Amino acid sequence: IALTIVIIIAAASIPTFKGLRAEQTAREPIQELTRLAKEARLRAMREKKAYQIVFHSGGFTASRYLSPYLQLSDLNDFLVQVAQEAEAPPEEKELANESNASRPTGDQVIYTKDATGGAEYKDWTEDYKLAEGTRLSVQFWHELEPVAVEGDIVKLWVFQPTGICQPLKVGLENDAVSILIEYASLTADIVRESTDI
Repeated sequence: IALTIVIIIAAASIPTFKGLRAEQTAREPIQELTRLAKEARLRAMREKKAYQIVFHSGGFTASRYLSPYLQLSDLNDFLVQVAQEAEAPPEEKELANESNASRPTGDQVIYTKDATGGAEYKDWTEDYKLAEGTRLSVQFWHELEPVAVEGDIVKLWVFQPTGICQPLKVGLENDAVSILIEYASLTADIVRESTDI
C-alpha cells in the first residue's frame, strides 16, 4: 500500500515538474531582455545618445540607435559590419578612426587605445536568439493589440539619452507556457507579469 501511494504521488508530480521546467526555460529570454534594457538605458544616459532594442522574428538585438525606419536587412547588415570591424587588425582600426572625420555624426566607428596600447572596439551590440518554437509579440502604449513579430517585421524599443523609453508589453509563448511582461517607461523595470502554463 505504501509503495502504491509513493508511485501515485511521484506520477502526479511529473507534470508539475515539466510545467516548472517549461516556465523556467520560457523565463530565460525575459531575464535577458531585462538585462539588455538596463544596459541600453545606462549606456544612453552615460553617453548621451540613443540606444535601442530591436525585436525581430529570431529574437532581439541591442545596439546604438540606427534609424526609425530600420528594416531587418539593415539590422543584419549592421551586425555583419560590426563583427567584421571588431575582427579587423589594429592597423585597419586606426585607419577607420582617421576616416571618421568624413562620416556623418552618429555613423562613426569609435576605437580607443586601452592601457596596454591595443585597440579596443567600442560599438556595443548584443543579440539574443529565441528557442525554436517560441513566438514573440510586442505592444507599445499606442497600439490596441499586441503585434506578433514574425517574418520581416521589426519593432524598435528606443532608450533616449534621458533614460526614458516607451512603456512596453512583451509576450513570449511556446507550446507549454505563455508569459506577458509589462515594462515601465522611466526605469525599464518589470511592473506587471502574468504566466499561463
